[in-house]
Amino acid sequence: MKKIIALSLTTLCLLASCKDSGKTKSKEEKKTSEKIIQTTNSENQPAENTHKIVVKEKISSGGYVYLNVSEKDETYWMAIPDRNIEIGSTYYYEGGMEMKNFQSKTLNRIFERVIFSEGIREHSNGVKQDKKTPIQKGKTKVVNIEKAPNGIRIADLFENPQAYLNKEVIVKGEVVKVNNGIMQVNFVHLQDGTTGNGQYDITITTNEEFKLGEIVTIKGSVILNKDFGAGYVYDVLIEKAVKIL
Repeated sequence: MKKIIALSLTTLCLLASCKDSGKTKSKEEKKTSEKIIQTTNSENQPAENTHKIVVKEKISSGGYVYLNVSEKDETYWMAIPDRNIEIGSTYYYEGGMEMKNFQSKTLNRIFERVIFSEGIREHSNGVKQDKKTPIQKGKTKVVNIEKAPNGIRIADLFENPQAYLNKEVIVKGEVVKVNNGIMQVNFVHLQDGTTGNGQYDITITTNEEFKLGEIVTIKGSVILNKDFGAGYVYDVLIEKAVKIL
């Protein structure tokens, strides 16, 4: 299975809450390079572009664990959603997003080069994975939130997404997850207590700051089947969202 992975972000990862922000001020910090690589997973043998790494150092911060790894004659930093990692152990991964001059606010540090990956594994053989971002299962814990004036419910969006394609919508909900500085934007998850087609958690991309637990009303454009690469694929997404009164 091929995965097209864009290497140009200000951090990865979606999968665990991240408080880092990729906003930088100096010209040098703003320089990024984008590169696309293709990787192949196989159940029977290592993928052609499988990376074999040895962990030399680890730092947990903002929902991620930053790893200083060696691969053949090269040493570099990478970041994955926080998990238990053994220093000195060997791991494997395919692809990832490379960011140059990435600023981690939680670490108060600038990485000259860091690769953000969905994760690493202990075995060389790849496992076939669904590219799409996992859908929230179960029931939302958010109490039913009143719909915003001229707005829609999250259930409405999931029940009839085609009706809102490329249209601007207003949604009111509770912030349940924040991933800052991913591909130069912030990823925020909202819930309003409603469920449509089994889904109740809508992701928005924004340049504004959001805090966990706050009730917000946002306005943004609906886009469908958005593929950012590296496993970030959304059936429904609200992009360029801004807070409104």
